[in-house]
Amino acid sequence: MNHNLHITTQRLELLPCSLEVAQAVVTRNKPQVERLLEVRVPDDWYGSEVLDIW
Repeated sequence: MNHNLHITTQRLELLPCSLEVAQAVVTRNKPQVERLLEVRVPDDWYGSEVLDIW
């Protein structure tokens, strides 16, 4: 990972994501997002803030 793209503050850790993850998020493919990131995604995660990545 390119650590120049990794931003950390006291309250936030911002990491780059792959195109595959971004596409899964935008298309609201929750199972694929969970598989790619190896996390559980809450049902209400797809708010306007999340989808405003483009």
